[in-house]
Amino acid sequence: MPTDARQREIVAAVLALARERGPDAITTQAIADRMGVTQGAVFRHFPDKQAIWLAVFAWVRESLGAAIAAAMEKAGSPLAKIERAFLAHVTFIAQNPGVPRVMFHEMQYPGDSPVRAEVRAMISSYRERLTLLFRQAKAAGELPRDLDATLAPVSFIGAVQGLVIEASLAGDEAGMVKRGRKLFALLLDGYRGRRQP
Repeated sequence: MPTDARQREIVAAVLALARERGPDAITTQAIADRMGVTQGAVFRHFPDKQAIWLAVFAWVRESLGAAIAAAMEKAGSPLAKIERAFLAHVTFIAQNPGVPRVMFHEMQYPGDSPVRAEVRAMISSYRERLTLLFRQAKAAGELPRDLDATLAPVSFIGAVQGLVIEASLAGDEAGMVKRGRKLFALLLDGYRGRRQP
C-alpha cells in the first residue's frame, strides 16, 4: 500500500481507538493491532508517535475546515453562515467522536510540543475565521453592533464542547445534531442580547 494511503489508514485507526479508550492508551502497538499489521509496519510510514499525532491533527484541520466551508457555501448571509458552520462542526464531531478526545487531551499538558502547538494553531485559526464571520454579521445588521466579535467564538466553540461532554456522558453522539439545532437558537438569543419590551 502506498505511504499516503497507509498514513490515512493509521490516522483512521487512531481516531477509531479514541472512541474506545483514552488517548494515553493509544500505543503504536494498539494501532498496529487495530490495523492487523506489525508495529514495525506502522513505523515504516511514520518515524515516531509524535508524527502520527501531527498527522491526526492535520487530518482534523483539513477535514473539519472542508466540512465547514462546504456548509457555508450554501448560505447567503453572514448569520446563516455562522449557523451552518456551527451545525457542520457538530455533525463532524458526531461522525468522528474520537476527535475532541484527542484534541483536548493534548491541551491538558503543560509546556509546549509540536503537537500542542499544532492544536493551538488550529483552534486559533478557527477562532479568527469565526471572528470574521461575527464581524460581517454585525456589519450586515444581523447582530448588535456592541457584540464582542472576539468573544462570540468562545461561546460558539464552548457550546460545541458542551454538546460533546453531554453526548459522551449519555453515550449518544447520534443525537448531537438535533440538540445542536436547539442549542444554536439559545446561542443566537445570547448574541442578539436582551430585547427591550
